[in-house]
Order: sequence, then C-alpha cells, then structure tokens
Amino acid sequence: MEFPSSSQAEAGLQREAASEESAVPPGRTGPQRTTRLLLLAAVLGVCNRNYWQYSDTDHYWPKYWLPFVHGTGLAPEQYRVGVKLTAWWLVQHLGWGFRHGFALMDVVSSLLAVFLLYDLLQRKRLVRYASAEMQWFASAAFVMLVCFYLAWSEFFFRPETLPTVGLAAVMFWLWSPRSSSPPSGSRQVVLACGVIAAAALQAWIRADVACLLNFGMLLVCFSRFGHGLSLPRRAAVLTSSAAIAVAGAIQLYIMRVMYPHTSYGSIPIVMARHDLRQPLTFPPFIFFILPIVWTGVYFWRQRAGEDGASAGLIVGSALYLILWIVMGKLDEVRIFIPFALALAPLTVELAVRRIRNDSAASGSDEATARM
Repeated sequence: MEFPSSSQAEAGLQREAASEESAVPPGRTGPQRTTRLLLLAAVLGVCNRNYWQYSDTDHYWPKYWLPFVHGTGLAPEQYRVGVKLTAWWLVQHLGWGFRHGFALMDVVSSLLAVFLLYDLLQRKRLVRYASAEMQWFASAAFVMLVCFYLAWSEFFFRPETLPTVGLAAVMFWLWSPRSSSPPSGSRQVVLACGVIAAAALQAWIRADVACLLNFGMLLVCFSRFGHGLSLPRRAAVLTSSAAIAVAGAIQLYIMRVMYPHTSYGSIPIVMARHDLRQPLTFPPFIFFILPIVWTGVYFWRQRAGEDGASAGLIVGSALYLILWIVMGKLDEVRIFIPFALALAPLTVELAVRRIRNDSAASGSDEATARM
C-alpha cells in the first residue's frame, strides 16, 4: 500500500482549510456534550466495579493494606505508598474504610484524566475545524479508546493505577501548548510549578512514570520538536530536569529513609526471563499494545505536525515500555495505562489525518483522471 507524501497531504489539507470551518452547519451542536456524558458514564462504571473489588478486600481481608501502611510490605509495592497513606489518613480522621478513600481517588483522578485529554483532542486544529461527521468520528474514537484502556485497570487491579492515570494526564496537559504564541512570563512560572508539583505527587505513587514522562520531554527539547511545548526551549529543559530530580529524590527518600529494610522477597527484580517461560502472558500484552504501536508507527510515518508534547510522550512511552518488558509482568498491562490513555488524543488525531490524507489523495487522482 502506498501512502501520500507529506507535501501532497499538506497541500490537500491547505486546500480544504478554507472550507473546514463552514463544514459544520450553523446552529448544529457538536459532539462535545454527548461525549462528556459518555465519558462520565464510562469512568463511573469502571470506578463502581473497582469499588466492589476494594470492598471485597476490606470485608474478606480487612488487614490486607495495613502492612504497606506500617512499612512491612514487599517491594516494589511498598515504595508506591502515596495512595495507601492517603486512604489511611481518611480511615483515621473520617472513619472511612480503605475502599471509600480508594474509590474517591479513583473517581477524581480518572474524571480529571479523561476530561483533560478530551480537551487536548478538541484543541487540535485538525479536529477543531473538521466537518461535523469527522468531529463525531473523533469523539467516538476517543470514547472507544478510553473504554478499552480503562477496562484493563481491573486486570491485576491496584489502587494506584487510576491516580497515576490522572497525574500523568495533568503533566501531559501542562506540557501541551495552548496556542502558537509563547506564554507570558507569569504563565511560564505557573506551568513550570504545575509540572514539578504533579511530578512530586506522582513520585509518591509511581516515580518511574514521572521520571520517564518528563525525560521524554527533556529529550524532545533538543530536537526539532523542541519549540512545540508549552514552555520555551530553555524553560522546558529546566522544568523537565527539575521534575525528574524532584521525583527521583522523593523515590530515594522513600527507599532509603522511610523503608530502608524493605526487600523484594521472592519476587524477581528482572521479570523478562520469567515472562519468556510463561507464554500465556503474551496475549494480553499483544492485545493491549496494538493501538499504541499503531500510534507510534503512524506518528513517525506522517511526521505529525510540530506537536512537541506528543513527541515527548511517545519518547517517554517507548522508554517506559522497555522498562515494563524488562522489570514488570508482561500481562500486567495496567502498568502502561497512564501512557496509553495519554496517547489517546494523538491516536485519534492520526486516524483523522489518515482519513483526510486518503481523501485528498483520492480527490487528486480523480482530478488527474478527468484531465
């Protein structure tokens, strides 16, 4: 199969740019309200199912979470203690069960994630000025991806999965530019502080996510995508470096100061050899990773615009994928959900771009045939 060249595709997009805005009939509502309702329903459905899993744990193993609160659990889960300590604070001060605190954090973080990511999708020029039919397609595709990825959160479920999704989405949203003009000095300070604060919070849950996501942004700063971030190149280098340093310092504090005697027990640190001997771990990994691989391939093939934040996210995702394959259980795909869900707007944008490019190429072929 032959793909249209980038120049041919861009020419087709430019020819249609003048008529894009008028493609949506006046007075007709777009898909935004319906999509947000569907996202709300999908997220609350997932959180409801997670709540009943937490409830089963509270009722049948009421002391299951206490070893991690008291620092006697096994690594690496003992090092991901932020969500459990927050839930324990709610238990002590409000009389809640662990399940109530976990469920509250799941709802807040997952709603925050899907609405911020949908906002990023709506801000993409290719989607914002598309025809009504293409806008509905983009929104439907985004809802489908959200449902697909969140469904895996119940597989090897852990209370830190959805809070990590929320914080990763916040960091990606902060790194994504709002407009082509550079932000003011005060806005740069707010964005930088927001990224560092989100990385610090994430470090108490999963420091590796904060470090590699921001490391991807740091690497992108030295490429042609460096001007496509929400911060100028120099500020982006300083902010991403500070976020990595803060997350790494918190992780070291947890490991060396809070829980210096925690061990992995019989759990192997490197899981790749174990996974190779377990072929049943391959199908979940393959099914889950297909949309992510498609996104990476088409982003590279289409050289998709100047979206530095998406490029940084792809770099960070690739590094995290390697870390997951080497040190994580291959079928525990919930590990990668924060990156996968953050990539959903880019996946939809690439699908829309592919459709538009094919339409432009078909129109050009038809015009050539009539000559």
